[in-house]
This record gives sequence, C-alpha cells and structure tokens, in this order.
Amino acid sequence: MTNLEQLLQSDSGQEQKEAIILKFKQAQSAVKRQLDLGCTPHEYQLLLKQHEAYQAALAVIETVECNK
Repeated sequence: MTNLEQLLQSDSGQEQKEAIILKFKQAQSAVKRQLDLGCTPHEYQLLLKQHEAYQAALAVIETVECNK
C-alpha cells in the first residue's frame, strides 16, 4: 500500500483527500491560465504535460477512493 493509499484510508482520509484535491486543482488552474495566456511551442508542450499530470493525479485519488 502506498503512502497516498494509507493517507486516504485513514480516519482523517476524507479531510486529507479534499486538501490534496484542492491543491492539485489550484495548481492545474494555474497551469491552464499560463496555457491560455500563450507561450512558445516548447513551453506549451511542457505546460500541457504538467496539466495532464495533475489530471492523472486527480484520477488516481478518485480511483483509490473508489477502491476503499
């Protein structure tokens, strides 16, 4: 079991989950704003990968929660 799984399944898991999700969503929004402002093609690729990584992290958290 990973640290994230243990954290989400603990007694304070729901509270922790909400805090983690909020941080990821805020970071993802910041990246999206940078993408919307425009950037070089290289920066765009890096920001897009970062945006996708945040989306994947949110999906993992949701999957861990569903598998409880």
